[in-house]
Amino acid sequence: MVPIMIASAANGNMGVTPAEPAAQVQQAEASPSPEPTEKPAFTEKTQAAQPSQDTSSVTAVGETAGAPEQAPAPSAEAAPVETAPVYTTLTEGMTDASVPALQQRLMDLYYMGVDETTDYFGPQTSQAIRYFQRKHGLTVDGAAGPETQALLFSDQAKEYTMALGADGADVWNLQERLQELGYSVDVTGYFGTDTEKAVKYFQRMSGLTEDGSVGHMTEELIYSSSAEKSLEYEEQLKAEQEKKAAEEQKAAEEQKKAEDDKKESESSSSSDKKEESSSSSSSSSNSGGSSSGSESSKEESSGGSGTSYEQDAGSVEAFIAVAEAQLGKPYVLGGKGPNSFDCSGLIYYALRESGNNIGYMTSGGWRNADYPTITDQSDLQRGDIICMNGHVAIYLGGGRVLDASSSQNAMVERDFGSWFQNGFICAKRPL
Repeated sequence: MVPIMIASAANGNMGVTPAEPAAQVQQAEASPSPEPTEKPAFTEKTQAAQPSQDTSSVTAVGETAGAPEQAPAPSAEAAPVETAPVYTTLTEGMTDASVPALQQRLMDLYYMGVDETTDYFGPQTSQAIRYFQRKHGLTVDGAAGPETQALLFSDQAKEYTMALGADGADVWNLQERLQELGYSVDVTGYFGTDTEKAVKYFQRMSGLTEDGSVGHMTEELIYSSSAEKSLEYEEQLKAEQEKKAAEEQKAAEEQKKAEDDKKESESSSSSDKKEESSSSSSSSSNSGGSSSGSESSKEESSGGSGTSYEQDAGSVEAFIAVAEAQLGKPYVLGGKGPNSFDCSGLIYYALRESGNNIGYMTSGGWRNADYPTITDQSDLQRGDIICMNGHVAIYLGGGRVLDASSSQNAMVERDFGSWFQNGFICAKRPL
């Protein structure tokens, strides 16, 4: 309990009296007290039991000291001013610590094939920057300058698309694919009205939004094995098959005629051959051994001349042998060989060239393919197709993979490391 100094009106003495409970003090404060007729002299400051809002005090001479100025209430802290990041211009061939973040952003927006990022700004990274610049109306130079990077990392960055007026390697590959599907487009690398019409038709047949623009959904489907062919495609295919059959029949008839002519010629000269045979019997006898040896030599030289994947057509080793022969070739989005590939194109090419009749599939197509599925990484076998989100690779065994790397811009062999392990969805075993 806090002692309160109470003045006696009779003699001015100060006494110490225990404070009243707070409730009583408050009640006393609530009732107004009459104004004193004269100001008593105090020798001590009066201390309240409860602190009040009024911080003034009475001095020994009866003067009220003014309340000290209160400090202004602290205002809400001002938000720190964000400074704009400073971007360094990145160009092809550079190695920089900021490149991995740049590549990841390009992959997130579908400008670059999904891959493990590196600190190398290679040709494929430069190409992806060109596509981004093309989409956003920037100067298309493939260099990631401050303006390009600021937009790329902003909320205003748009996802990859091909549309009317675009040109580039991606348009070229798209037009080649449309031709394969029977659509009437010329392969020029320029996205003109004919290409737009073909894309709209494909989208309508596939149940997609018919806008004539190729985003990642249209692109994923158009390069898949379930891509819708044009109505004229089946008729064109049938006509080609009939033409091929007619040519084969004609060739067979010509071959039969040639054989008949040969037999007739041999029959008419049989008597002459008999006479020649009797006169040259001794000569033939002497040269027989040499002739036999020559034929034997020809047979030996003609055997065992095929490559390994030709000998083992359709096998896992044939498949891997073809894939390994592509190591070092450049990565091109949509490429299916023989000079450049993307991840799906490499697998398609290696399977086809090794005698395996398996159609082209994107990473999504492989994930859903009707082949034995492996979900445990410890069960992986040589030749399995590793499926990730947006990427596929060939498992070589021994913790190694072979795939098309967009960040390294090449067909590479590398470790089945943390990037593959963390992104692993499943594997397929087609062979």
